[in-house]
Amino acid sequence: MEEIRKQGLGLAAISYDSQETLRAFTDKHNITFPLLSDVGSKTIDAWGILNREATGRSAGIPYPGTFVIDRQGVIVSRAFEEVYQERDSAASILAGLTQASPALQGITEVTGKYLSVRAGLSDSTAAPGHRVALILDVTPDRNVHVYAPGQEGYIAVALKLDPSPDFRSGAARYPTPRDYVFAPLKERVKIYDRPFRILQDVTLALTPALRQRAAEKDTLTLTGTLEYQACDDKVCFRPDSVPLRWTISLTPIER
Repeated sequence: MEEIRKQGLGLAAISYDSQETLRAFTDKHNITFPLLSDVGSKTIDAWGILNREATGRSAGIPYPGTFVIDRQGVIVSRAFEEVYQERDSAASILAGLTQASPALQGITEVTGKYLSVRAGLSDSTAAPGHRVALILDVTPDRNVHVYAPGQEGYIAVALKLDPSPDFRSGAARYPTPRDYVFAPLKERVKIYDRPFRILQDVTLALTPALRQRAAEKDTLTLTGTLEYQACDDKVCFRPDSVPLRWTISLTPIER
């Protein structure tokens, strides 16, 4: 909540549960933001997120997701999950907003040839099913650039995670690159020559094995590499990579 307020945002959760149920849940988990009771699922239906396939005790539930709304009431971001046990963390949602820059957790720093990397997490603690953001703040050396994804003819910067049954990764998100003209070849290319951030969402597995590790308060380590080719105004250097490592403290799913 402190980080959300720093970004000038608020938070409220809406469900079809009764006020009594929400009050008991609030007291049990020491929740400090409003839980709103949507009687008859009127708001859920009006927003077009009513799960009409749900029956019995589940009738009235919404598709699980998050909207981010600006001061004018305009939706600026939304995220929905196909499986209700899989949820974006609040910090990972903040990390994906252009106006937000949440504090990194579990920071490690790596110095490579012609650039440096500050690797961190949106959340240092997560439960099975949680979706968190791996964050890389990359700073090219002075007068050095690397190539943006999609740039042909050069090896573009790429975050590659080592595969594991303990998580599922989405597509990495890269910022908008800058156009650069290499005068000797009259070549226009897409580059990063200033500090930039890469975001990589990972969803922790809901497997029995990871649930057991979470119950034991174990840790989960993710590894990978950042591959790139650096150049200056005259020379393109040999392709290189730096090793990356993140550690997440596991916690059981809240009930």
